[in-house]
Amino acid sequence: MAGGKAAPKSSRAIERLMRAGTNEHYDDAALYDFEYDDQRDDLVWYRARARESSTPHPILELGAGTGRITVPLLEDGHRVVAVDRKQSMLDRLKTKVQRLDDARLKIMEGDICELPVDDHSMGMVLAPFNVLMHLYTWDRLLRCFEEVARVLRPGGIFCFDVLLPDLEWLLLDPELHHCRTRFIHPETKRAMVYSTNHTYDHETQVAHIRIHYHDAIGRGARVRPEVPPRKTVQLAHRQIWPEELRCLLHLAGLRLRSLEGDFEGDRLTQDAESQVVVAQKPPTKHGHKKSGQR
Repeated sequence: MAGGKAAPKSSRAIERLMRAGTNEHYDDAALYDFEYDDQRDDLVWYRARARESSTPHPILELGAGTGRITVPLLEDGHRVVAVDRKQSMLDRLKTKVQRLDDARLKIMEGDICELPVDDHSMGMVLAPFNVLMHLYTWDRLLRCFEEVARVLRPGGIFCFDVLLPDLEWLLLDPELHHCRTRFIHPETKRAMVYSTNHTYDHETQVAHIRIHYHDAIGRGARVRPEVPPRKTVQLAHRQIWPEELRCLLHLAGLRLRSLEGDFEGDRLTQDAESQVVVAQKPPTKHGHKKSGQR
């Protein structure tokens, strides 16, 4: 099936697929940590934005996960409220924080579209590493932005990044496997090979990614093609376009300060991988809806 096409699915099957794509990639928190341990550019950028903000109020991190961004922010002296919906990820974060013995972190399990945080209580909000791509409809994304506007103090900063949709990648043959890579599982110490393929749903703008984990053969990234993968993990990412971000931020009452193509400050071009965004809540609340505390 070339061109990213797939047979139509029932609404119930799509619901199961979306649920799996939201959860499965985060079930194995140790493997998740291992896979993204070398992710550094965004960490440097978020730490710099937090230093520039120099807010005395806490920083709220959406989709904090296992704390790849959270822990360095704590080490920099910031107070952080870490929100995530996945308990397995938060459990690993709690283990790291126990070693730090740091009282400046508050961990909260919750939905980033219904933040368990008081109005005007945060000096900065961060949504790193594509967490917003798990909001699968425009109204869920708008709801999240409205919640960010609610919890930020006037003048507070909202920083996030999402992938820039890549049409060439989205339309790859969903039967072909890509990114074949050998690795040693951090806990089982088993030599494995992972590869990915995906199907893109044009109607919903969701890429349904499949990550396949095979036993490795020999020293390279070879697998036995006749043997099914030991595990296949689903990951769903809704593609978000730049003009959609501009529109929804505006509707939520947030001002766009910058939208760049990487963490080095380069322009957003067709070669960019990410959309790196800084928005701001206006310094006064004039003209915006008043919301109650949660």
